[in-house]
Formats: sequence, structure tokens, C-alpha cells
Amino acid sequence: MLILNINGPMNAGKTTVSKILVNLLPKTVFIEVDELMSDEEQKKKELSLQQGWQERHKRLNQKLRNLKETHMYETILFAYPIADKTYQDWKAMEDNQTQFLNITLAPSLEKCLKNRGTRELNDWECNRIRQMYEEGYQNCPYSDFIINNECQTPIETAEIIKGFIEHTLSKKQQWLHLVERRWPALLNGEKTSTLRLNEGFVHKGFLLYKDCPKEQWAEVVYVTQVYYLPLKQALETEGFDERTPDVKTGLKRMQIHYPGITLDTPILLAKHLSVSETKKRYPDQVKEILNA
Repeated sequence: MLILNINGPMNAGKTTVSKILVNLLPKTVFIEVDELMSDEEQKKKELSLQQGWQERHKRLNQKLRNLKETHMYETILFAYPIADKTYQDWKAMEDNQTQFLNITLAPSLEKCLKNRGTRELNDWECNRIRQMYEEGYQNCPYSDFIINNECQTPIETAEIIKGFIEHTLSKKQQWLHLVERRWPALLNGEKTSTLRLNEGFVHKGFLLYKDCPKEQWAEVVYVTQVYYLPLKQALETEGFDERTPDVKTGLKRMQIHYPGITLDTPILLAKHLSVSETKKRYPDQVKEILNA
């Protein structure tokens, strides 16, 4: 079973994408969090805004436990901005048959402040959106996947998320080829990320690098964060160094491998620990993967 939260700032498209995912993922149920307690009930109970969120969170957790116990669904899906407390609650629901994933929608602040459809944002909502960006909801450290969805339709975003989920739940050891000239950078800790265009997904956890094409070398790293975002934003998120000092140089380097790529092209960015740090933190797991 998968417990799946679609996270992100207010007006990022969480509910819209979630309702599409219900029809893309098998045996999926969607919990509409706002319906767990109406604004009218909150006013009647004389609850503050913070108390209202706490009560909805409490009811959501109970709903999750009840649905999990029925064993009726493969995926229990909801959309709720995540914080440390909520993450710990939902992560604690994992067991041998259950996995929790948190996927964050992260359009730009400017995009989130625009009205969508017939919905018009009021002043309080606009201020709350700005506050959520200041608090980092668009780059949540508890995310398994962060996707900038402003350049895709909601259906396209849902399809990307579906592909990521299928890859993550496959339980297969993920691996990538690395050309010979990049091995020194991997081994000395200079290379701590990978950019992928239309080459499948990478998820958090152990990643095996193999040399190309002989496959005589192998090293393991631990992926700490995964993004899907325009190349320009990916280069800025990855950070610059002597080899890639700016966006323009980064684009030229990417065009060697992907001739048609532009700064607006969506790309997968996976950030990972160095080889040495991975071995230090996870010595037994690294040995097991390399000896498999």
C-alpha cells in the first residue's frame, strides 16, 4: 500500500493534480482534507486558524488509519502542506506493506499568486502564499520528489508523478552509466548530482554508478533529493563551480549530450552524497550492493 501526500504552497494545484491521479493510479482513494471539517464547523467550535488546522490534521490521521486497516486500496491519496510534525506522523504509518511518499508541487511564487480558473485569490490568501514560500513549502526537505509544475498541464504533471511512483515502488536497485572521463569527479567528491533528460527516473536512496561501456567499475552513492524542473532552475539549484561557473556554460555542456535542449526544457535533477560520505554513513548497505 502507498500513502501519498501531494504537498506544496496554497494554489499550487495540489487538489487538481490529486483528482487526476485518482484515475491514473489503481485502486486509489482521495481524501479531501477541507471536507473533514468545514469552515462553518470551525467557527461554531470557535477554533482559531491554527486550531482548525490541528483538528483537520487529527481527523486526517484517523481517516488514514481507518482506510489503511480496510486493505481496500493500493493508494491512499491526500493533499496537505507538510511540516515536521505531519511528516513524522505519516512516516510512522510505514510498515512492511506500507510506504509513505511526499511529492511537492513547486511552481514559482508569481505563478501561485495568479488566479486559477474562476477562483480569485483574496488578500489573506495572497499574503499566506507569500508566507509559505518564505517558510520553504516549495522546497520541503521532507519531499521525495519536487516538481515545478508551472510549465505542464495538470494532466502532464499527474503523468510525471505516476511514472516517478512506479519507479520508486519497483524495488529494483537503481543504477546509471557514467562515462569514464567523469569518474575522477565522482571519486574525489566533486560530482554530487546528475541531470537526466528523458532517461527515466531516479528516486531517493541508493544509486549504483557503473562505468560505460566496460562496466568494470562500480560505486554507490545515496540520493538525497530529486527535482523535476526547467534546466535553468536545475543549474541554479545544483550550484556552480569552476567547471560550470554560470548558466550559459551549463547550457553549452548539456547541449553536447542533448543538442535540442534549452534553458526552459524540463529535466530531472538528482542530488546525492559523495562516494566517501555514502560509504561512511552506510558501510554495510554499500558492501551488500557492490557484492550483489
